[in-house]
Amino acid sequence: MTGRVQPVCPLCGGELRFSHREYLGGRRSARVLRCRACGAQVRGEAQDDDSRSRPALPARKRPLPDGGQPDNFVLDPDTAEMLRQALGGEPTDAGA
Repeated sequence: MTGRVQPVCPLCGGELRFSHREYLGGRRSARVLRCRACGAQVRGEAQDDDSRSRPALPARKRPLPDGGQPDNFVLDPDTAEMLRQALGGEPTDAGA
């Protein structure tokens, strides 16, 4: 049986574990490994991000409402009118 070779720290010989991915720009990134013994970080080989598999985005569950964004039911009409006036919006007849 052949096991996977566990990388070792070049400074102390300790076990290296995956820490995170470092983005290098230009759609390239590298794996960063951290030593469990001394905490040193070792960057792996640069890799094209296009070649890595990515999870599919979930489909939207429901369509957007017709006629723009919905009313904000958190604000009462008087507070909404006061905010419109403070922000320089057009006053409406709802607050009168």
